Amino acid sequence: MEQFDYIIAGAGCSGRSLATRMLPYLEATNKRLLLVDQAEKKTNDKTWCFWEKNADLFEPVVFKTWNQLSFASSLTNKNLDIHPYQYKMIRSGDFYAYTDKILTPHPLVTCLQGNVEKSYSEKDRAYVLIDGVVYSADYVFSSIPQIQEKKPDRYHYLLQHFEGWIIETENPTFDPECATLMDFNTSQQAGSSFVYVLPLSPNQALVEYTVFSEQELTKEAYSIALKQYIREQLQCEHYSIKEQEHGVIPMSDHPIRKQQARVIYLGTAGGFTKGSTGYTFRFIQKHTAAIVKQLINSGNPNISALSASRFNLYDAILLNLLSTGHIPGEEIFSRMFKKNSAMKILKFLDNESSIAEEIQLFLTLQKQEFAMALFNRTMKLIRN
Repeated sequence: MEQFDYIIAGAGCSGRSLATRMLPYLEATNKRLLLVDQAEKKTNDKTWCFWEKNADLFEPVVFKTWNQLSFASSLTNKNLDIHPYQYKMIRSGDFYAYTDKILTPHPLVTCLQGNVEKSYSEKDRAYVLIDGVVYSADYVFSSIPQIQEKKPDRYHYLLQHFEGWIIETENPTFDPECATLMDFNTSQQAGSSFVYVLPLSPNQALVEYTVFSEQELTKEAYSIALKQYIREQLQCEHYSIKEQEHGVIPMSDHPIRKQQARVIYLGTAGGFTKGSTGYTFRFIQKHTAAIVKQLINSGNPNISALSASRFNLYDAILLNLLSTGHIPGEEIFSRMFKKNSAMKILKFLDNESSIAEEIQLFLTLQKQEFAMALFNRTMKLIRN
C-alpha cells in the first residue's frame, strides 16, 4: 500500500486550489501529496466569475476584470459602482494549465489519473480506493459529491442551470468596461431567469442564460432564449458563436456533512456552494486558505465554520421564496439592487456582512413575504 501525507480526491477547482496553496507548507515540512482525478483537465469547460477586493493566489489567470457592473429588469435599471470590489473572470482552461505547470513537476506532488471508488477513515488513517488499489494518508480531501438522500418535506432543492455562448459581432456592441451582472429581461416562464453579459472586447462577449428551477431545460430551450436575448436586448442580428458552455449548480438548504473523521470535503461536495445563489469560487478559496493556515499553525487541517450559521437561514428563506414563487425572483433582486448599494449587496452575498448591515438590507425588501417564508421554513422543520 502506497502511503502519502495527504490525498486530494478530485482535481477540479477546489482540489487544485488546495494543492496549489499547500505547496509552501509541503516544502517546509517535506510532506507528500497525491492528487487524483478520473479525467485529464485540459479543456475550457467552464467559467468562474467572482468579486474580490484584493488580488489572490490565482490573479495570474484572471482573464478579464471589470470595475463597473449593471443590473436590469422590467422594474429597474441600475449602474453599479462596486468599489472597493472588482468583478473577475477566470476561464477553467487557463486555470488547469496554470496549476498543471506548478503541480505536475513538483517533487512532493504525485498526479494520478484514476477512478476514485471510495474514501474512508479507519483509526488514525484515511484511505482512498483508486481503480481497485488502496492508498493511505493522514487526511483525504475530497471534492467528489456525497450521496445524500433528499428530504423535500424539510428542505428546498433547486438547480441553477445555464447555457453560455461567447459570441463575436460584426459591429461594436459591448462596453468592455462594464459587465451585466443580471438582466431579467427574458421570459420567466421556466423559472426565475436572467442573462449576464461579460464583454471581452467591443465585438466579443460571454452571454449566459441562467435559470433557477427544479429541472433543466432542453438544449433547444436554452438556444431559443439566448437567440432571443441577443436579438431583442443586444439588438444584434449578425454574430458568430465562438465557444459554448453548459453547467448545473445545486441550490439547496439541505445540510451537508463537511467532514467524516479524516476525510474532509471540498467545494460543492463540502457545502461551499452558496445555497441561494450558486456562487462557489470565492468560498472555495476561503476554505482552502483556511485549511492551509490551520495546517501551518497546528499541523492538522480541522477548521471551524467559515461563516456564521445565520447565513444558512438567509439562504433557506430565499430558496423558499424562489421555490414557491410567492415573489418572482425578478422582484426580489430588483428591489434589492434598487434600494441598496452594490458594495453592501456583494458583502452580504459573500457572507461577510454584520448583523446591523443585514437588518438595514432586509428592511428594504418585501418584509411581509420574507417573514412568511421564515415562518413556513420553520414550520417545515418542526413538522418533519
